[in-house]
Amino acid sequence: MPNWYDDSFFILHYDHHYSLNDIPVPISGFDPDQVRRHLEAVRPDVVQYYAKGHPGLVPYPTLYANQLYTIPDHSPDLLLAYREITRELGIRFVIAYSGLVDYQAANNRPDWLRVRSDGQPYQPRVLCPNTGYVEELLLLQLGELLERYAPDGLWIDAENWTVSPCYCTFCESEYQMMKSRSAPLDRRDPYWSDWLEFHRTSFQRYLTRVARFVHEATPDVVYASNAAFCTHQPEALPGVLGAEPDRLTWDLSPAYAVRQASLEARFLTRQGVPFDLMTWNQCSARPWARGRLPALPAYPKSFEHLAQEGAAILANGGRWSVWVSAYRDDALPDSQLEVLAQAAEFARERQPWSHGTESGAYVAVLHSAATHAEAGNGLYDPGPSLDRVRGAHQALLELHHPHDIVNEETLLAHLDEYQVIVLPEQTALPATLDVPLLAWVERGGRLVASGRVAPRVIEDVPTFSLEEALGVRWTGRQADGGWFRRGNLPLQVPGPVYDVALAGAETVLPLLQSGHEALQNPTGYSAVTRNGYGQGEAYYIAADLFTAFHRSQYPALRDLVGDVLELALPVPSIQTTAPPTIEIALRARGDETIFHFVNHAPGKSLAQNNAFVESVPPSPPFSITLQVLEQPAAVRLQPGDIEPEWSAAEQAVTVFVPPVHLHTALVFTLPPVADTTEEPATVDE
Repeated sequence: MPNWYDDSFFILHYDHHYSLNDIPVPISGFDPDQVRRHLEAVRPDVVQYYAKGHPGLVPYPTLYANQLYTIPDHSPDLLLAYREITRELGIRFVIAYSGLVDYQAANNRPDWLRVRSDGQPYQPRVLCPNTGYVEELLLLQLGELLERYAPDGLWIDAENWTVSPCYCTFCESEYQMMKSRSAPLDRRDPYWSDWLEFHRTSFQRYLTRVARFVHEATPDVVYASNAAFCTHQPEALPGVLGAEPDRLTWDLSPAYAVRQASLEARFLTRQGVPFDLMTWNQCSARPWARGRLPALPAYPKSFEHLAQEGAAILANGGRWSVWVSAYRDDALPDSQLEVLAQAAEFARERQPWSHGTESGAYVAVLHSAATHAEAGNGLYDPGPSLDRVRGAHQALLELHHPHDIVNEETLLAHLDEYQVIVLPEQTALPATLDVPLLAWVERGGRLVASGRVAPRVIEDVPTFSLEEALGVRWTGRQADGGWFRRGNLPLQVPGPVYDVALAGAETVLPLLQSGHEALQNPTGYSAVTRNGYGQGEAYYIAADLFTAFHRSQYPALRDLVGDVLELALPVPSIQTTAPPTIEIALRARGDETIFHFVNHAPGKSLAQNNAFVESVPPSPPFSITLQVLEQPAAVRLQPGDIEPEWSAAEQAVTVFVPPVHLHTALVFTLPPVADTTEEPATVDE
């Protein structure tokens, strides 16, 4: 259902988790005139401000015993003031609220805590959505906020990343009632995966409960659960009106976020719900302590650092949200106002060629929810289990193949829109994908699979999924590493390598016995194979190549992927001389085809603890050639409405792109459709 968020584009998020340790006293530095001045300078579409952070305290008189008592009685109602100022300026107002992290509630009601199998609470102390917390505090206080401040939206923080196996009384009792057995204690139990599924279902039920409560209370309020249904929760949304978030959103890492922004945006753009991604206006290489290493301070980002991250979001169809930390007294940092205003202007200049567009990608990377659950911790794991997808994204980005990252449901819904589908080490493909994928290849699709493609046992024989299309058979043998032949030299793959027997496929590259360049003896097994299947082809890479590329960053591993794609697409849709630091995102809208170019170059080494981009050097000029069915009516570089140098040949257009600083959009406009409608005949009187 359409709502105000559909027309929003630039969001300003003010962060303040109210605490008893806040010095100066909260609200003592709040100045309505300063707030108005900041918002008039930046002109965001939306402002978000915290009502309750992780400490669990709120800055207003509440009925629910968690008011921050250090605030003097004569203090203004800060949230009401923001509501009035934003309404006056025509800006939407969203209240932020910490959902499943609430230290005050944990202290007062330890029976609400999520606990380990030994009965001890997890650290940090997070709350279980199966306890009374949801009905006895969270929903009641959300209702209070909706009634008191009439916000346009709610942004609930600290959600899916808190989910862990919980042995509280409520979870154990519910599981016992549902399954007629006790909760498993560790992953050695045969019902462990069932136990984890119980927790995924519990969290989804919690999201549905909150969504329905909010929508029933105030139908126009836009509800969001921060990080829900992002890459570490690659599930399909419920698809039930009123029972799911109205917007998808996530705050990204304070450092090294440009590639993460692109990864998340390429996944969220196909989730079916509008989305925004949040970049911090400050940066730290280590914002939180790691073991004995203390946290490092966060310092303001340069405009170019911030805009580089924002460009990756905008280029992939997202809305851009910028995180600003308010001071503990709720004053705003004047010193950062200029950069925020620049960021907003940068976004506005690009809005006409980003907002309301759809993906035009011709490659899909499958990010299977089943594989993610099996390869990770079984829940919403943001760790190394994502490396297979990160590596595929990075390789395709640097090879300039416009691509989407999709879960199973999205892939099936858009299957025939893609020329190439990549299965990067997808070890747990649902059997429901087999027939549609086989039929897609048979119709002319190009499938690229790597690693153990959903191992299955059929009549006691270990097999791969899709062996029929791949034309290979798994022997059951693998090694910790191996050598491929690429060109005239051995190429080491630092990860699992698999022995497969040919079952109709041909060898493209052999596996070698060693890395000795003068003794390139084949093992007798294939490193890369190709198999014709109907009108299509399937390629198999006998290693966890995409994971290896993400972890080692060796360019030749990326180029090996490029070699396979050159075979799969002998006449590629796009050819370019752009350097690997240029991201290309392909979007479409009406009669426009839009290529977004984002410059990822950092301008200096980001080795060790250096996470700060001081300035982004312009790229070298480059060309891009694309296959077309008809010549464009107009070719323009935006913003600026500049016609670049370009030439046309039969079914191809080549454009010469001048240096890209942060972001440029290349817009092709198709000629108008000829009107073939004949005028009705008239009879002369």
